[in-house]
Amino acid sequence: MIIARCVLPSFIESLPTKPYCTDELGVTDIRPKITAINKKYIQVNPPSIVLYLVFDLDYEYSALAWSDQNLPAPAWTAKNPINGHSHLGYALSVGVCTSSMARLAPLKYLAAIQSAYTEKLKADRSYARLLTKNPLHDAWQTTWWTDEKYTLDYLADFVDLTGHPLRGKESHGLGRNCELFENVAHWAYKEVREYWSPDYKSKWQDAVVSHTEALNAQFIEPLPYSEVKSISKSIANFVIRHFSPEKFRESQTIKGRKGGLAGSIENKVKAGALGGALSKGGGRPLSQNQQLLTAIVNKKAQGLSNRRIAEDLNISTSTVSKYLKLSLE
Repeated sequence: MIIARCVLPSFIESLPTKPYCTDELGVTDIRPKITAINKKYIQVNPPSIVLYLVFDLDYEYSALAWSDQNLPAPAWTAKNPINGHSHLGYALSVGVCTSSMARLAPLKYLAAIQSAYTEKLKADRSYARLLTKNPLHDAWQTTWWTDEKYTLDYLADFVDLTGHPLRGKESHGLGRNCELFENVAHWAYKEVREYWSPDYKSKWQDAVVSHTEALNAQFIEPLPYSEVKSISKSIANFVIRHFSPEKFRESQTIKGRKGGLAGSIENKVKAGALGGALSKGGGRPLSQNQQLLTAIVNKKAQGLSNRRIAEDLNISTSTVSKYLKLSLE
């Protein structure tokens, strides 16, 4: 076929250098590309990048399901000649990163498209997506439909993205990546201060991995550990860059130049935000609040954890958190 002659060199070149591959599901190997392309099943997407959206259709006459549902033509369909089950692969014009905290928006967009196509094609939501029927292998009846690589906007025009991707434990495919990124990042922004201490980065990264693993286990079909680790690393490093003790000290310096923290805390005390001297409940005197805030901010700028600060000043960790939060407002 003319299309096949045009597509095959580009397809082979796009494959990972050492993809996962196998002739028997359940026994997976990593082999050089020249060997892997002769296996029945192969990994088509490089680590942490989506170049192809692949769908698993476990029913007869599925190779033309895209046409029946008025969807664009896939790059290829690989059909099992015995039962008619198929894999469909769509090529993207630009790869989408699955492990970058800074590029979450295009990943969420792609996850919604993947989920909507899965629904419309009646594809298997539990499909792991690591391996696909190798369209180069003669065990499958492969048809190369087009050499076109699609933009996300073009693919989105054919489906309704409302309600996609699925949320919670029902998340599947790339929707799990988005769910983990958002939930773990929200937790990490608050939690990182507890780990600020000399040489805290290693402990912090371990903590993020543990938290991500715990959330991943809630999915009906959890992500593989390699992806969990990649997501964890991206979030941990992102938070270190943007929420470091150095950044904290810098923000405090800027706030000090704008009028000083003492005046700010005085206003908050007078407003009752910290239960100051004017409150009937009898909070700390105004000068005490100022001194306490200064002590907390200074210790935090030194890299101490909230727990350590609380112990040093003989106060609760919740009080430390409250003062730090108010100092940043």
